[in-house]
Amino acid sequence: MAISVPLPCPKSWAAMTPTTAGRFCGSCQHEVVDFSQMSEAEVIAWLAQPTAGSVCGYFRAGQFAAPPAPCWRRWLVATVALLGLKPLLAADEVAAFSPLRPIPRPTEQADTHATAPKGQVAIRGRVLDDSTGLGVPGAEIFIGDTKYGAVTDEQGNFSFTMLQKWAPVQKNRVQLRVQGSPFVHKQQLVSVKTSPAAAPLLVRLKSVPGRGQIMGKIMRHNPPAKPLLK
Repeated sequence: MAISVPLPCPKSWAAMTPTTAGRFCGSCQHEVVDFSQMSEAEVIAWLAQPTAGSVCGYFRAGQFAAPPAPCWRRWLVATVALLGLKPLLAADEVAAFSPLRPIPRPTEQADTHATAPKGQVAIRGRVLDDSTGLGVPGAEIFIGDTKYGAVTDEQGNFSFTMLQKWAPVQKNRVQLRVQGSPFVHKQQLVSVKTSPAAAPLLVRLKSVPGRGQIMGKIMRHNPPAKPLLK
């Protein structure tokens, strides 16, 4: 289960009246629960209470970002890079980064999704924070209006395979809905050409207003599931 705040509230948190669970908004006459110091598991457990109902919450940006990679994993990534395995992004995409932006670290995936079996389409790419140029971990990529897609790894990489004749693929194109941490980035729609082969994607997500914190009605949803291949 994932949570998001699709319509951030512009009201001032500091101007609200303190309560036991958070603060009371005099504008909408509703209590705003302070979730900013809770873990994702604690927030989900709180929302699972029978009395939770419709909830307004206050979060900090990047609150549910994936934890840093273990040392052994970072060592493995560096080893892969030194051995010269082809990275996920093509050379021309890496060159497209502004010199002022941080250069992406080596990806954790070798280029194993460049092709797909006959009748299938492989989609792969990387989701970046537009303000920093760094990968967005845990970003969700939904295929059209379906529940299927993928979630990015800790460096923002993603890949999935789907059927070429699947309903969401229209005239050799498919639309993706990309959203990062719901407390940091705005959802973005991306149209992808699937034939003859989908090129690696580079998606830059823009931040929501009030990057340091976000407040508003909480929505719950399931993260994207792996597409069916039959």
